[in-house]
Amino acid sequence: MNLTRTRLRIMMDISSNYRWIDGHGPAFGWPGSEPRWTSSEKDAVGTAYSTSSVVWYTISHGILNEIYYPTIDRPQTRDMEFLLTDGETFIHEEKRDLKRKFEYIDSDALAVRLTNSDPLGRYSLVKDILADPHHPVVLMRVRLEGDEELLFRMKAYALLAPHLEIGGAGNSGAMLDVAGRRVLLAWKKQVSLAMAADCGFSRTSCGFVGHRDGWHDLMNNCRMDW
Repeated sequence: MNLTRTRLRIMMDISSNYRWIDGHGPAFGWPGSEPRWTSSEKDAVGTAYSTSSVVWYTISHGILNEIYYPTIDRPQTRDMEFLLTDGETFIHEEKRDLKRKFEYIDSDALAVRLTNSDPLGRYSLVKDILADPHHPVVLMRVRLEGDEELLFRMKAYALLAPHLEIGGAGNSGAMLDVAGRRVLLAWKKQVSLAMAADCGFSRTSCGFVGHRDGWHDLMNNCRMDW
């Protein structure tokens, strides 16, 4: 009886820390464009040093590609990249518009560093990627370097394409407020995926690819409207 009460108290404590964000209501454009996988040309395959980890990931074109969970033959994402803009004169998509550099952080470390740079040399996006050794989590440390005046005006938008249960169709998505920070959540059948940032997201959205998605929203006017 005491154990049951303890479990109930923990569940109530967790649920009190999050709430659903309604945003602008259901997304339009269902069911979206036909889902496709990313390039088969890879620069690296990564996992954690601990055998208790059940995630693997791939890297290509300067971005994070598939995340596999809970086995190495079950991809749950297509890719995750950043869109970068000053809000007025340019918008850059990492995998298409930036100069790429790939390196290992250390010869003995299961971690990679991706440096994607503006073709004009004004800024660079540096990402260190590794898998958590004890949890099904892929971690990414991101920093933006370059001309301070430009960086002050710039915004970085994280764009994630879930392909849960080995497919991009039939995925559901929503926004959550967790302990005062916005988190994106996707789910399909028994698998769920969350994307969060320690600094928090100032705005979030989720929608159908090809119709109401973050890529089309930003490419329209360098701003997030949806």
